[in-house]
Amino acid sequence: MYKSFRLHLIVCFTLCLGIYIFANRISSEFLVQNYLETKVQEELYKQINVEETSKSESSLVMSSFFGPLIPESLKKCSEKIIVQTNFCNQIKDPSIKWKPFQNRGAESIDYTTYAFNDTSWYVLRKRNESNFSYAAMDSSETSRISNQTWEIRNFVVLRIFPFMFILVVFIAFIISNHIVKIINSISSIVSKTDIVNLSSASSEKTRFKEFQPFLDVFFDLKTRLKTSFEQASRFSSDASHELKTPLAILRGYAEMGIKTTKDGSNEQIQFSLMAEEINRLINITEKLLILARADAGRLVITPSKVNLSDLLELLVMDAETINADLRISSNIQKKVIFECDQQLIHQLIYNFYSNAIKYNIPNGWIHFKLSQDEHYLLFEIINPSQNVPADLAARGFERFFRGEESHSRAIEGNGLGLSLCKEIAKIHGGSIDLIVNSTQHVSAKFLVPVDKTV
Repeated sequence: MYKSFRLHLIVCFTLCLGIYIFANRISSEFLVQNYLETKVQEELYKQINVEETSKSESSLVMSSFFGPLIPESLKKCSEKIIVQTNFCNQIKDPSIKWKPFQNRGAESIDYTTYAFNDTSWYVLRKRNESNFSYAAMDSSETSRISNQTWEIRNFVVLRIFPFMFILVVFIAFIISNHIVKIINSISSIVSKTDIVNLSSASSEKTRFKEFQPFLDVFFDLKTRLKTSFEQASRFSSDASHELKTPLAILRGYAEMGIKTTKDGSNEQIQFSLMAEEINRLINITEKLLILARADAGRLVITPSKVNLSDLLELLVMDAETINADLRISSNIQKKVIFECDQQLIHQLIYNFYSNAIKYNIPNGWIHFKLSQDEHYLLFEIINPSQNVPADLAARGFERFFRGEESHSRAIEGNGLGLSLCKEIAKIHGGSIDLIVNSTQHVSAKFLVPVDKTV
């Protein structure tokens, strides 16, 4: 099942947006927490260095970051303070683990977190000669700032996210369109290649240098394919040409042997079998020669106006005479004129007719049909068959394909007829199809647009 590249790109962009927002949120929490803790340490360092009086528990200064700190949010302790509180007494506990904060000359400052009355405090202490001064800040201050920060952030994200989503979808659509346009331009260059222009020099360039190596590889492959194709085509054509003369000579000797030997003798039978096989080889070489020309794009037609109605009526009359065990019927429209190569079209019709005879059933039938309307000309032969391969419609035009080997051994043929018909139909601007219905009736159709007819 094919997927939409544009939809795939939009989903990828949207997924990246979601991952970015999630990662940004997690990293922001970590960074903000570290930043607030640093600010707390700076604030406590500033407060601990304020000159203390002997009459108050602490002297507070205005904070440039936290704003006015109320006494309950900030505590200071010193040996010089006359009134010692429970908090000050507890933070002197020697079991508390302190971490070095910074060293400034003779100053020695430590830092820790401490829980007092179910409240977490950031505590800083400074050694003053033989005693310590302490400054502590309620962690709820940082929580308040953090919560305000997330509240503002969430407000902004919720309001801007729809716009971001629409913007991402729009950008993904524009980028995908641009990429598809580039791919289509390359596809257009590649799709122009066929058997006719395989040998033509290609100098197409892409707008972007990253895609040029792909085209260079394709053009190099095209050159190598041209060389290989010409060699194979030349071999088929030359082999067919070279075989025709010796085969014709062999057929002449075989026919002479038939005439000079005694009627009914083993020698005459052997000469007859030999002549049949030689005729079969001649037929194969003639078909291979036509196919080789078609492969090389050198199959040229000699157009002439052919009355298909008269041609098929004669064939029907011959079929009724020759095939007495088959019922022959027809539905042939009068005065159907087709401008075509008479020899090749006759080959196509004969191949259809030959297959209808060879692959028929005992006491079967053949139906001929020829019709023309304002759009198409249709020639069709229908016949019953048996043991029809399931893949006949798909593989029937492959060269040397003859269905089940056990079924085809007793039937004359080489598996080239339908592939030859396909090339003949193609060069006349038409197409052929094989249709097998549930009752094992096989229909061979040749369809060509009216603008190809006269």
